Amino acid sequence: MSPLRRLLLLAGFGLLIFGAKLWFIRVAGSDLPSWDQWDAEGEVTLRPFVEGWLGQKEILHPHNEHRLITTKLYVLGLFAANGQWDGLLETTVNAALHTGCALLLLLAVSQGLPRPWPVWVGALLVLLFSLPFSWENTLFGFQVQFYFLLLFSLGHLWLTLESDRFSVRWALGQLCGLLAVASLASGFLSAIAILAVLGHRLVRERRWSAQQWTTASLAVAFSLLGWVMKNDVPGHAELRVHGPGQFIEAILQLIAWPGSAVFPWALLLFIPTVVFVVRRVQSRETTPIEARLMGLLAWVLLQCLATAYARGGSGTVLSPRYMDLLAVNVILGLVFLIREFAGRTRLVLTALWLAAVVAGLTQQSLFMWRDFVGPNIPRQQTQETHVRDFVRTGDSAHLLNKPWGDVPYPDGPTLLDRLSHKSIQAILPPSVRLSVPLANGAPISVPASVPAATRPVAFSTWSVPPLQRPYVWRSGLQPATTLPVLRFRVAGDLDDTPGHGLLVVKSAAGEVSVVPDAAPGAYWKNVSVFRPAGEWWIEATVPDGAAWFAFTEPVEVGRLTWAAEKLLKLHALVMLAGGLLLAAGFLPELRRARG
Repeated sequence: MSPLRRLLLLAGFGLLIFGAKLWFIRVAGSDLPSWDQWDAEGEVTLRPFVEGWLGQKEILHPHNEHRLITTKLYVLGLFAANGQWDGLLETTVNAALHTGCALLLLLAVSQGLPRPWPVWVGALLVLLFSLPFSWENTLFGFQVQFYFLLLFSLGHLWLTLESDRFSVRWALGQLCGLLAVASLASGFLSAIAILAVLGHRLVRERRWSAQQWTTASLAVAFSLLGWVMKNDVPGHAELRVHGPGQFIEAILQLIAWPGSAVFPWALLLFIPTVVFVVRRVQSRETTPIEARLMGLLAWVLLQCLATAYARGGSGTVLSPRYMDLLAVNVILGLVFLIREFAGRTRLVLTALWLAAVVAGLTQQSLFMWRDFVGPNIPRQQTQETHVRDFVRTGDSAHLLNKPWGDVPYPDGPTLLDRLSHKSIQAILPPSVRLSVPLANGAPISVPASVPAATRPVAFSTWSVPPLQRPYVWRSGLQPATTLPVLRFRVAGDLDDTPGHGLLVVKSAAGEVSVVPDAAPGAYWKNVSVFRPAGEWWIEATVPDGAAWFAFTEPVEVGRLTWAAEKLLKLHALVMLAGGLLLAAGFLPELRRARG
């Protein structure tokens, strides 16, 4: 396959995955931080950073069993670039990271597969990385820790096992190993997997190079470091398995995924993996691609063992957050099936295997949507309302004694403490942050037919007598430290039609008009503009004879938040571009098959 066709196919698969995740985030996501984000991101990382006392202690502070160093540095980087704490921005960038993981995995496992089987592997990857069975990781920005674990573990295994020589790529692999340890408590398992592969090669080949000895020494060091960094949580002891039988059953359930609905029959999907292992154990030589596949398999099985032990007693061993790791086991099953069988046997077995896997993924996705994603969409809207009302009024009744799920944290008093800090309120996302106060005695009444605005009305011409027109209203001077984007909600006759109202944001550096694409009439419509630099103010002009218009106090929006929201709206174009690139890359294959 030519490099151009390979690039077209990779880009097509990547854009399909990325576009599907963008659609899911836009439909079911929220910019409001949720659950653990208020602790690990807000309380331990961002508040100390904003208040000027962030140090090594906060970065290394454990969260449950983990020390989420890479996640905290990632959140700090996004916040520093954006100036605002925004869950939608996090999930949008997370989607790009996860897409990158998918493409790296495709490159790692498809080498050496006969044509056109890499395309089928890519098609399965699209399903595994875009369907909503792992919805928590897609919709909650804090879950990026699982993407970092996958990314750095894959880099550690691939770049370390591809050659027996020292190189820049090998050194980069060791850096990935260190970053994997800094991502999750199970990050050191990639080092254990590398030791397993090196041990197998030593037994079968009876030789080790200097690079392999160095690799093994570093893997031992990473393993010890990961074990020392792991934090013990006494309250989580009840979540662990309580006996060998429960442990084995939990492991088998993980291995059988996505066929959980037909367990234990779904264990038949693991047969190609068993065949691969048996043949590799019997082989005297191990190629680089075989070593890579063995490392990936050892890693995913170790992840299953760790998950089964740590959560096997809680009934949450198949929690959505773990399924992005289990997806590696599924893709390896297809690769082993293609590698270890040939001819008509391969065609028949692959068709049956894929049918079973696709059916399982469909069942899992529908189940997650029906029982979790769908109910969570209105729940998030309720959470936004309660948090916004608390920030606006300071009344703790908006957060305390609420039914489960009505606020974005399982404990109301703790959330109240988190949100009471002015430093946190100052960096909240657009959906819940305070608007910029502009009121200076301006008229604010609107027609009774207009629904109540979610923000305070800053100005309305409804009660301005016709005899007083033309009428110009100007706000007070606002600080230059305001975030670069201002989001208004406008209603009435406000657009670029002659004779309609005019709304302008001004500063000494220039002016920007606030113009919706069409007059909103009796509805409120969002309009976002980049304000001019420096101290700024707002001017509203009511021409003689003009109909009424109104606008709310603006909400500050970070530059990257604005870009993420625009990108989320373009999900259909992203997926269309992916489909066109796939067609361009796969068309020569169809022609060759027809010939």
